[in-house]
Amino acid sequence: MLPRIHLFKKRDYAYLMLAASIVAGGFAIANSQTRAAPLQNTLQAYLVSADQQGREILQPTREVEPGQLIEYQLTYANTGNSALRDVVVTGPIPAATAYMPQSARTQAKAQLQVSIDNGRTFESEPVRRMITDKNGRKVEVIIPPSEYSHVRWIMKEPLQAGMTRQFAYRSMVE
Repeated sequence: MLPRIHLFKKRDYAYLMLAASIVAGGFAIANSQTRAAPLQNTLQAYLVSADQQGREILQPTREVEPGQLIEYQLTYANTGNSALRDVVVTGPIPAATAYMPQSARTQAKAQLQVSIDNGRTFESEPVRRMITDKNGRKVEVIIPPSEYSHVRWIMKEPLQAGMTRQFAYRSMVE
């Protein structure tokens, strides 16, 4: 499991946000070298707070402090002339944050998966592992969502030409 950063400065989190946007935008950037990429994507982080009436407010942010809730919104658009198949949307969970259980959402028909190993492998929730307990017995445990390093959606239908889909998830700054 990855060590978590418990104390950090605002600028450190801004670096993590930049790294997350590079990961999210990698596909479009790589394809744009030779021609305009049909799959365009963005990643934006929002600070989640409440107004005086208790209604949620999302404010774009690049800097956060421990204890704040962040919502990441990924937007994927097909600017090409034909449908894109097998689209996979991946969002990193910065090491200085903990994924908020059941916060991942999209209106696209997609399967949600999570990673606990920096995106090397993905699986459906809940993530289960067999461990040996203090008495030497093998027991199954559920890995807590705070250990997730990435979320991803595997779209079950093509992203049609001209179509845009949004994906979101939240994490708490530690």
